[in-house]
Amino acid sequence: MLLFGVLGGLAGLALHTPSYSISLSLIKRPVPQTVQTSDTGEAFQPGDLNDATLLATLLASEPLDRAVERAKNGLEQFDPKTLVEASQLEGTNIFFITYHSPFSAKDAISFSNIWADEINAYTKRFQQTEARSVRITLQSEVASFEKQFADINREILEFSEKNEFLSSDSQVAAILAQLGQIDLDLATARIEAKSKTEQIEKLTEQLRRQSPLELQLKNAQEDLSNLRSTYTDSNPQVLSKLQSIAYLEEQIKDLSEKKDTDLEYYTGTPLGNQIYLDIIQLTNEKVQALSKIDALQKLQEQASSRLKDLPGIINRYQALQKKRDNILEGLSLLTNRLKEAEIYASGAPGYWQVFQGPDPRLVIENSKIKAPLLLGIVGAGLGGGLTAVICLLLSHRSTRRSVIECCVATRAPLMGLIPTVSEEAEYEAVKNFWITSLSPHLDGISNCMFWTSGLDQAAEHRFWRHLGRAVMEDEMAPLRVRNLDPEGHWSADQTLAGLVWLRSDDPIPCHLFRASMVPTGKSRSTLENVDYWISIVANDKESVNHVERSLSVIQSYLEPCDGTLAWMSPAKGMFRRLADFASIFLAKKISQKSAS
Repeated sequence: MLLFGVLGGLAGLALHTPSYSISLSLIKRPVPQTVQTSDTGEAFQPGDLNDATLLATLLASEPLDRAVERAKNGLEQFDPKTLVEASQLEGTNIFFITYHSPFSAKDAISFSNIWADEINAYTKRFQQTEARSVRITLQSEVASFEKQFADINREILEFSEKNEFLSSDSQVAAILAQLGQIDLDLATARIEAKSKTEQIEKLTEQLRRQSPLELQLKNAQEDLSNLRSTYTDSNPQVLSKLQSIAYLEEQIKDLSEKKDTDLEYYTGTPLGNQIYLDIIQLTNEKVQALSKIDALQKLQEQASSRLKDLPGIINRYQALQKKRDNILEGLSLLTNRLKEAEIYASGAPGYWQVFQGPDPRLVIENSKIKAPLLLGIVGAGLGGGLTAVICLLLSHRSTRRSVIECCVATRAPLMGLIPTVSEEAEYEAVKNFWITSLSPHLDGISNCMFWTSGLDQAAEHRFWRHLGRAVMEDEMAPLRVRNLDPEGHWSADQTLAGLVWLRSDDPIPCHLFRASMVPTGKSRSTLENVDYWISIVANDKESVNHVERSLSVIQSYLEPCDGTLAWMSPAKGMFRRLADFASIFLAKKISQKSAS
């Protein structure tokens, strides 16, 4: 013990070098919230880190490595992380970084300043990286919204051109005014057409009274009067004139009865000719009025139809405008967020600012005695403990072996423990092994083998009896097991419930094998079908040695062992129980690491 203490002290003196410690305080810089380019939406800002994350940035490798590179003080020969510390003043936003310089007080002050600069630069880069990442996303979104905005503007323009639509209020007013004017013009045209019709009717009636036959009849009657003044009615000239008058009267009567007679028949007199020309002119004017009425009626129908369709057009146009406004609002918002992200991407403030720089008066030179003294005490303690352990091992060593020694013998991780304190304890352990480890592997495809060279026949019979019982309770059907040992070398208990034993040459399919020695002859080829195998080892010297010897042979035909099933006899004495506990704990931890 004294020897180890002296050796520890000498080691401390040899290894210890003086150091100069200095602390620098940093205050957490709040992320600014005033960088906002619009009144709408929430401004972009880098993530606000919690205190634990901020503390991690103080000890990050990147700023420390950069500080070492900048300082050029020979710190490359050390592990810089062992020379620095970081802490937080409880209940505040003040953090401390401490540097233990192995060189001098001047180096401690210089390096701590450089380190603080690099820490702040590191967090600035951290914020810039975040802002640039957001900027890339925002640029993509802004480009998408710009395309949508151009598309909706083009759609609105095409809609306006197709529907001849500009503004709802002005177009409704224009159509209503147009309808009013059409109604007025239509009424005027109808009045004009009616007036022309009446004038034509009056002139037609007047024209019918201006027939040339009437004039001829009048002249004939005058001639008859003149003839009668000279001749009697029996005179041929008078008779001829009377006949002419009768004919003219008959013609006049026929014309008066025929209302559809062409008006040209009534022309021939100056007045008749003038009336006829007036009728022709009025007829033309009436046709023009009627044509105007037709045109105005068509315009009225078109305007009414347009007015009827206008609400639907207005609704669709307003929907397009609303869609454009929404896109424009989103584009404006994203554009402003992009501007804010660009501000941080080009000049982020970082998360730190120096609260109090390194003070030369606060440089602490570490003691040259404390470390050697502590190492001496630790060395003495370790020496005493090691001496006690060696004495206990030499005085209490028996044929019993630990779980770790069993795993070393099989060169496989621990798969299960079977404590032999009682029959019921053995069964519970075997049942647990069946449910957790063995049953999931017996999937009807993979083949598993138990290597039992480390168990005597009595112990192995108990193992199979417990396994058969567990199988029956779990699956309510027996499990087939193929024995690969030569005939007569090991006798299986065929009466065990839950197990059906098969010979090595039995053609019945089977996925669980058992062997305690290498099969002979053709049976050896069965080993090629084994996908994984488990070695059962009792924790005594003879079993462990026997397993080690047998593995050198069986591993010529199989892959390395997949698991160790330890058949554990109970430990006697406090020391052995503690040793067992430690051995089992270590074996499980090592097995878990190898499995992962």
